Amino acid sequence: MSGLENTPSAQSCECKNCCSSLVHQMLETINNQTQQITALINSHAEQNKVLAQIVDQNNELIAELIQDDEDNESSLSGYLDG
Repeated sequence: MSGLENTPSAQSCECKNCCSSLVHQMLETINNQTQQITALINSHAEQNKVLAQIVDQNNELIAELIQDDEDNESSLSGYLDG
């Protein structure tokens, strides 16, 4: 067996270069997608904070309405009792 038989063929080198290029492109794509997903997660986290504030405000308003209703009922019952 001569040393020439152990050298990679031109086709084999082209294939390796092609694979290397594809791997590089895949890694770039994965990196870009990871950045996009991270941005989406951060955006959703901010939206969740805003929604939580809205829910808290709504709960406070509901509690005020309930208290007002109870106050009105107690003042009306005073008129009815008298």
